[in-house]
Amino acid sequence: MSTNDVRPSAARDYAAENTVPALGQVSDHGCVRIVRREGGLRVLFFGNSITRHSPAPQLGWYGDWGMAASAREKDYVHLVLAGLEPAHGRVDYCLAQAGAWERGYWQPELLEERYRPAREFAADVVIIRIGENVRKEEYAQYAFRPCVERAIRYLAGPQARVIVTDPFWFSAELHDDLQAVAQENGCVFCPLGDLSRDEANMAVGLFEHHGVSIHPGDLGMRRIADRILQCL
Repeated sequence: MSTNDVRPSAARDYAAENTVPALGQVSDHGCVRIVRREGGLRVLFFGNSITRHSPAPQLGWYGDWGMAASAREKDYVHLVLAGLEPAHGRVDYCLAQAGAWERGYWQPELLEERYRPAREFAADVVIIRIGENVRKEEYAQYAFRPCVERAIRYLAGPQARVIVTDPFWFSAELHDDLQAVAQENGCVFCPLGDLSRDEANMAVGLFEHHGVSIHPGDLGMRRIADRILQCL
């Protein structure tokens, strides 16, 4: 388990600059997409727009994969899948879009209402890749840590290997919470927040919409995938 402390000094609050709406990031009913490729390994990704965002022309975004990778195969999800294939062959995977959960994480009914297919997917590996859409005012009102633990218990069976990351846009509070959840629940903690110290990891200058442009570009996606693969 990694215990790296990645606390950028005078970290810029990119989350406050993010104007990509947290709700409606995908068009699928229930926020879950399952891709079966007759694989021997099942991987569940529980994440927000960095994991998957449907086309949003009003934002200048036309992909249906992790925002703001230049192509599907260059987002962190598909890079992780490609990295697993040499050892496991074709991997079955589930994308559970967590934007709605982040904006209502204190509501336990959201899990059953929106993510039951992800639970039934019965993943061998669960990657919890959340945090960017948690608003400060709601974080101050509703305890975040036990809600993450509840989501992990709901999504991951007792035999699943669970990886928990902190946000790409560094937050000291969320970093500490997510690291503690990982350590206290037998998960692997994968720190990512230091990546936001370098705008080379973002798609700055590639999209007119500022919120889209501060999402990880191809380099950032590659670095996220590399860290997750190291944990696996």
